[in-house]
Amino acid sequence: MDQPHNLEAEEALLACCLLDNASYDSISTIVNADDFYGNSNKIIFKAISKLCSSGQEFSELDLDEFLKREGTDKEAGGLSTIMYIQNQASSSMQIGSYAKIIKEKSKLRQIIRTSRIAIESAKENQDPDVIIADIERAVTATLDNNSATDPSIRVAAESLREDFKKMEEGTYDTFALPTRIKQLDEKLSAGGIANGEVMVVAAPTSCGKTCIALNVALQNGVTHSKPGLYFSFEMQAKSLAKRMIQTCSAVNLNQFQEGVLSAEKQKRVWDATERVENAPIYTEHYVRNIDELRSRARMYKRKHHIEWIVIDYLQLVPWNTKLKKHDGIAEVSHQIKLMAMELDLPVILLAQVNREGAKRETGITLYDLKDSGDIENDADIILLLWPNGSDTKEATVHNDPVNGTHISIKYNIAKQREGERDQYGKFVFQNHIGRFS
Repeated sequence: MDQPHNLEAEEALLACCLLDNASYDSISTIVNADDFYGNSNKIIFKAISKLCSSGQEFSELDLDEFLKREGTDKEAGGLSTIMYIQNQASSSMQIGSYAKIIKEKSKLRQIIRTSRIAIESAKENQDPDVIIADIERAVTATLDNNSATDPSIRVAAESLREDFKKMEEGTYDTFALPTRIKQLDEKLSAGGIANGEVMVVAAPTSCGKTCIALNVALQNGVTHSKPGLYFSFEMQAKSLAKRMIQTCSAVNLNQFQEGVLSAEKQKRVWDATERVENAPIYTEHYVRNIDELRSRARMYKRKHHIEWIVIDYLQLVPWNTKLKKHDGIAEVSHQIKLMAMELDLPVILLAQVNREGAKRETGITLYDLKDSGDIENDADIILLLWPNGSDTKEATVHNDPVNGTHISIKYNIAKQREGERDQYGKFVFQNHIGRFS
C-alpha cells in the first residue's frame, strides 16, 4: 500500500520557491527535505534550501547548475524536471497551504513507521514498557519537530502585555509553585518555582534535601490538593509514605513502634495517614532511562493533570553507560530541563555535592555539584544547603524553647535566573519529624 503523500503539493511548493525565492523563508520552519515523499522533490528542495541560505537570488538555471556541482542533477531529473515543476504554480501565495499538506503527510508516514516498529518489537516479546516509551518519544518528536507555531517574539510579548494589564488591575496571579517555606518564597522572584523551571536542591548527606522536597510536596499535594509526581529512587513506596506521614503528623513514628505515643499523637498519625492516602500525590520508584522518566511524566500530566514534579535524586537516574559518567549525568540534566519546559511544570531536582565541599567550613558552592557542571547551566534556581557547623552533630541545637531540638542549616540561593543570586539564610530543620521552617 502506498504511503500517504501528495506529489502535487510538493511540486507546487517547489514552484513557489522558484517563482519567489523569498517565499522559502515563510515555510523553512515548517518543512524540511525529509518531509518530501518524492526523491527528486527531496533533492531539489534540499538544493533550494542551500541556495536560500546563501542569501543569493536564483533562477531555474542557477538551480540546475547547483545540482550539477553537487552531482545530484540526474537524481533530481535534470533541467526538464525543474522546468516542469516551475509550471505547477502561478504565484507563491499558497505556499503555506502546500507546506501544511506536505507536513501532514510526513507525520502520517512517521506514525506508520513508528507503529510498524512497535508491532515488530511486540512480536519479538520485548518489554512492553520500553515499547510504550519508544512510541511516546517518537510520537512526541513527530508532533514537536518543525512545529508550525509562530516562532516570533510577538506571541510572548502579547502574553506579557496581558500580564502587565493584570498587574495594574491587581488581578495578576503568578504561575509558580510556592515552596510554602516563607523565608524561601520571599527570596524567589516568582514567589516559588515557576512553570517550566527546574530548582536544584543540593546538600551533603543528612542535611535534609529529601525532607525539603517532602515539605514542598506535602504542603502542595496534601494541604492545597495540587496533584504532583514524586520520583523517589532511594526509597520504596512504603518508606516514602512513612516519611510523608511522619512529616504531615509532626510525630516521630519510631515512638509508634515503641508503643510510647500518647492518644493525642496517635490520632494525629491516623489523621495524617488518611490525608496522605487521599492526596493527589503519585510516586514512581524505577525507570530504565531518562526517556522512560519523561514518558511517565507525560502520562501523569495527561492522565492526572499533575502540577509539579520532584526527582530524588539526579545521580540515581539511569544514564547512558556508553557515555562517561560526567557526560551521562549532563545528558540527564539537559533532558530534565527540556521536560520541565515541554510539560510547562515546575521541577524540584535533588542533587548530591562532592564530599570535599561538604567538609568546607565556609559552606558549599556551585563548584561542589557532583559529577557535572552542566547541572548549574540547566537549572533555573539552585538552593545549596549545609550544616551550620563542621557537621550535623555540631549544628544540632538543644533545648530551643520555640523549635525544640533541631539542626541549624545554612542555605544559599546560589543561582536564580530571574532574580537575585547569593541570598543567604538559615533553616530550622526538625529532623526527627522531617519539618523545615
